[in-house]
Amino acid sequence: MDEFESTNLDAINSRENKNYFFQIDFLKAVMIFLVIFDHTIPWTIKDNIGVALWERISIPVFLVILGFNMGLAFERKGETSLKKLYSSYFNRKYWRYIQPFIILYLISSIFGLIYYEFNPEAMVTSQLSYLHPDGYIRWRFGKINLMMLILPFWGPGNWFIPVLFSSILIMPILYKGFSSTPFWRIFTLIMCFAIEIAMQLFVYFYFFYQGIDSWDTLFLAWFFICNIFFHLSAVGLGMWFSKNHRILAKQNLFMLILFPLSLFYIIIYQFYDIRFSFIVGDYNYFVYPYSAFLVLFVIMLLPKKSDNRFAGMVSLIGKSTYHILLAQIFYFGIVEALYDNHYCASIIGINLGGGIICFIYLVINWVICIPLGVLWYRFDTKTRKEYLDNQRKKPNK
Repeated sequence: MDEFESTNLDAINSRENKNYFFQIDFLKAVMIFLVIFDHTIPWTIKDNIGVALWERISIPVFLVILGFNMGLAFERKGETSLKKLYSSYFNRKYWRYIQPFIILYLISSIFGLIYYEFNPEAMVTSQLSYLHPDGYIRWRFGKINLMMLILPFWGPGNWFIPVLFSSILIMPILYKGFSSTPFWRIFTLIMCFAIEIAMQLFVYFYFFYQGIDSWDTLFLAWFFICNIFFHLSAVGLGMWFSKNHRILAKQNLFMLILFPLSLFYIIIYQFYDIRFSFIVGDYNYFVYPYSAFLVLFVIMLLPKKSDNRFAGMVSLIGKSTYHILLAQIFYFGIVEALYDNHYCASIIGINLGGGIICFIYLVINWVICIPLGVLWYRFDTKTRKEYLDNQRKKPNK
């Protein structure tokens, strides 16, 4: 969930930036609404409304946009050597991603400790497990996963954090490949798919084909699933499009093959319940081309800039998506602690019977999480700007 980077915070927010795309902010805003939808509406409803075609695209679209934005950001800096691409890069990523997550980690852990009467064991056990309708305790993650940034006071969406953080390490290397000759650009994109396929096959044969013999083995599998290499084709497609986002550009014509194949896979997956055992999870290299094509379509369909008030609100939400994601992780963590479930629930109650009440709770969750994340983003941006301004004003020693 990235936004166009700059060494100057004023440039980040400037509509005059030549690399600003209102379409991207629009997509991000819509997708964060869908993330909260996904965490509120139960599968008993989602299974009947074709969510794979429109709602489950939120994470794939975010991953494509992540690659797209980073490609534009590196291109704007005009650097090609890895040394220069990495210089000052980690400092920006600390402020953009790591520092807000540290705040979330501290606040959520303190809240969790208070809620669970300062019993860390009870907090971790309760948040990372749930009572399945079949009457048995099921586990989402284990204690071993705390090392990969799964919160001890867990909330849904947390799995995306290690994916995002691991992407920080490889983005300059990816851009190096995509900014080279046509041969190396094609080779880099092919390798993105090849690495993800290899990761999928490794997880399948090492963890699932032989059978999961312990909970620790299952939780270890999450180390491989929750990293960027398991989702590399989406990021690669996004970075490829950053060079030319025209949907019918010569270099993008391969999408006219990948898109229908991806659409076909999603249709048989959603409506005919057909599964390929060697593909792990809902998000994979068969799904990502569909979402990548939708990104290109929206870029073509909507204006690059829009200055009306509604567009300004959409743009602000789009820029705030990372902070909204963190806010909803904490919010749904509280809901989870209160009701041992986050589906068809809000801070004011739960009704597992489903029906219209789920959508009322969805609106409540939108009304709480979206403004909370936007306010956090604006505060974070303001404090970062003030800090950098103060640093610039200090006399050089």
